[in-house]
Amino acid sequence: MKKILFVCLLSAVFSVPGILSAGEQTVKSGPAEKKTAVLKIVESVPEETGYGSELTERPQKIWLDMINSAEKTLDFEQYYIAEQEGEVLTPVLNAIKEAVKRGVKVRFLVGSNMMRESGKPLSDLRRAGAETAVINFGKAYKGGVQHTKFFIVDGKEVYVGSQNFDWRSLKHIHETGVRITSTRAAKDFGLIFEDDWQIAENDTDDKNLSKEEKKQAGDKAKERALSIIKKTPARNAVTAKKPETALLNGKKVKYSLAFGPEGFINKGFDSELEAMLKIINGAKKTISGQVMTYHLEEYGSGRWEVLDKAFRAAGKRGVKVNLVFADWTMGKSKSDADIKSLAAAENITVKIASLKEHSSGFIPFARVQHSKYITADGKRSYISTSNWGPTYFTTSRGAAVVIYGAEGARVLEDVFGKIWNGKFVEPVDQDKTYSSVDRTGKNRK
Repeated sequence: MKKILFVCLLSAVFSVPGILSAGEQTVKSGPAEKKTAVLKIVESVPEETGYGSELTERPQKIWLDMINSAEKTLDFEQYYIAEQEGEVLTPVLNAIKEAVKRGVKVRFLVGSNMMRESGKPLSDLRRAGAETAVINFGKAYKGGVQHTKFFIVDGKEVYVGSQNFDWRSLKHIHETGVRITSTRAAKDFGLIFEDDWQIAENDTDDKNLSKEEKKQAGDKAKERALSIIKKTPARNAVTAKKPETALLNGKKVKYSLAFGPEGFINKGFDSELEAMLKIINGAKKTISGQVMTYHLEEYGSGRWEVLDKAFRAAGKRGVKVNLVFADWTMGKSKSDADIKSLAAAENITVKIASLKEHSSGFIPFARVQHSKYITADGKRSYISTSNWGPTYFTTSRGAAVVIYGAEGARVLEDVFGKIWNGKFVEPVDQDKTYSSVDRTGKNRK
């Protein structure tokens, strides 16, 4: 009798949601019990800014928790890796190496255009026993880049967000991401990873080819990559039509996933651009959003006004639109004119964020607001890996999480409120000639 009572008590304890917060939580559903997905919104808080919502988690802690929990597999797909020895990414990289030692299969995929940063840490991971690959995404699809940032643990949970695998993204840049504990989400991201891994493995070395031979090889690479994407459709994907129920801060929400670029994602997935436009076009009262850069044309893309028109249309129908762009987006006359025009549109307010230099001195490619999210009407939210420009949605790999429910919006609006009402933002000045930000420090006197 005592043994039975003990087992019952133990079962009751481990069905309490708070105790299972690190993973899928057990909820009662009729006579049986099933697991429901869990979301956590994660915010990188730049030192010495006073930012940071109490409703969000911090990335280093979450990343270490996820990596240290891995038993079988860890798959990383990142834009790049950048570490400064002894800084906040070092324990994360060490945790990955320790995972290899305990028998976890680790694969790490990065983009080819950032190998100056990624080369050494990627080599270190390879020497530690991780499998590594480099994808030339531009060669695979229309000159774009591998810009998404996610990793998958044991096919059970995913981390995705604006954070690059960069020590500065954990300590000196404002970022937003999501931890998703769900086998469905892990399966969807796993399909993207497997396809991109295969594209990278099947790439050819064209260094010694003639110009014409390189063109032919490039055409074949695009055909090969597209055939890989088309070969495997998404099954039971987490989409807007088939969202998954999840717990966020203990409250029920639903969420769906979206990927980019349009035209180069598996059949059955939602596209990032489509997901974002649905939120903007469906807004009735308010839209709040933050992104690093906002462009209507970039890298020879040609004029692209899709998002711009959507924001203006929202303002015209009476929606109050508040947007924050980082100062890194300013300093080009044509782009500045577009942003000033948007800021002058009906019911739209745009502020530019400039973070102060850290007390330790200038840090290259840091001290910027890099988050990419929007909320609408206190009900719908969108967290992405993509900046708001044509090439991010039409030629580059990206990913987004859409959250349906008040709790997601409540968290992001708390994050946004601290930015919007903080001391590091100013409304767009229509009379100011903006200068480009010196990101490298080379022009410092």
